[in-house]
Amino acid sequence: MPAGLGKGLGSLLAANPLVEPMDSERIVNLAPDLIQVNRQQPRHDFNQESLQELADSIKECGILQPLIVAKTTAGYELIAGERRLRAAKLIGLKTVPAMVRSVDEQQKLALALVENIQRENLSPLEEATAYRRLLDEFQLTQDELASRVGKPRSTITNLLRLLNLPVSAQQALRSGQINLGQAKVLAGVDPAKQDQALREMTAKPITVADSVKVARIFNSRTQSKTTPTAKDVYNDKGKEFLLREFFQTKVKITRQARGGQIIISFDSDDQLSALMNKIRR
Repeated sequence: MPAGLGKGLGSLLAANPLVEPMDSERIVNLAPDLIQVNRQQPRHDFNQESLQELADSIKECGILQPLIVAKTTAGYELIAGERRLRAAKLIGLKTVPAMVRSVDEQQKLALALVENIQRENLSPLEEATAYRRLLDEFQLTQDELASRVGKPRSTITNLLRLLNLPVSAQQALRSGQINLGQAKVLAGVDPAKQDQALREMTAKPITVADSVKVARIFNSRTQSKTTPTAKDVYNDKGKEFLLREFFQTKVKITRQARGGQIIISFDSDDQLSALMNKIRR
């Protein structure tokens, strides 16, 4: 892992500016119209009823946690606190409290994503997208990310699998046709059969346990009809996933005429040493 990236996120979260006591001298009151929406915002769906409840609370008690913004040539860009900003606009507040921070684009991304993960009720897909961006932008392993956002690694792994679901399944999850448990089950179905399994799951209301039965049926059909070569390739994807989880790095299985190769990637001497230690155990 490039030291600067992982260390950068680590330093942001170690001295978390989202939870540390705010210095009143660093907080300014800004007109909401001067604040541009954050381009890095992982949340796309804002529940209007929940937003109205927040607006009512702000009307009664004020904004207790300042927004975090960055100075731009056009005014200010929001880093964290879009729900508070939207709610403030709903009730026509003239100004909102904000802390102005000097951050680069990566710090802005980290603050926006982590603030949402830790504070907001993101949908499963929004949360998964936030995790994926943190992993990609800062080249973290899932173990490192889990430690830094305070979530079990299994939670992160299961949510990331949702991003591999077909669009139809993701839309069904967003609309409530299937719940998170059913979506996780569907993620374990052969990708070629996921749309069919989804139709079976949504034909009538069923439980997660019933969804597991549907998944088993479709997976057993796939195993009985798949040719040996195609089966080998499909199983290799599962083996790659297990190896990635074990080594916490990129792993690729390539097949040749009789056998193949397992390619394990590493980004530094320290990571190579860690891989060797895992192999020796």
